[in-house]
Amino acid sequence: MNINKFIFTRTQPKKKIETIEKLSTDELLSVREDTVKKIVKETGRKRYKSRDKELYIDYDRRKGNNWNSTVEGVELIRGKLYLDFYVQYENTDTNTSEEYSDVINGREFRGEIRRLDGHGNGRTYYFCYDRSDKAKVIKSILLEYVYTKYADKLKSEAA
Repeated sequence: MNINKFIFTRTQPKKKIETIEKLSTDELLSVREDTVKKIVKETGRKRYKSRDKELYIDYDRRKGNNWNSTVEGVELIRGKLYLDFYVQYENTDTNTSEEYSDVINGREFRGEIRRLDGHGNGRTYYFCYDRSDKAKVIKSILLEYVYTKYADKLKSEAA
């Protein structure tokens, strides 16, 4: 099955959710950047009175590296996709963005943040994503799309 086409078909939302939940790591990593752009265009909110859009992932669906970071959302800014990360480190936490293709393409992604530690010394903090972490992030984006786009249908089916 080609998830890049299936996600936009006229299939029932519950069936889409079931299908997304069953996808393998390789199938999730086969989701193209164009598919994610279309997802953000269709279900994202406008940013600051511009054409740029952002799709924030519901807190319960956010995924990360099970260590020090999670992906809070995906943004489409001037035609480029960015992932928004929430990163925790030794004395505080912060948010940062990384270009989608830099994170998803390749074997392992290692992001870094340069901040002062509790004593005022410059430090570099890392957050790493392997293939399975990336697949979980893509799954959360796909699920957020379905839950956002078909919110009314899913509520009426649950009632």
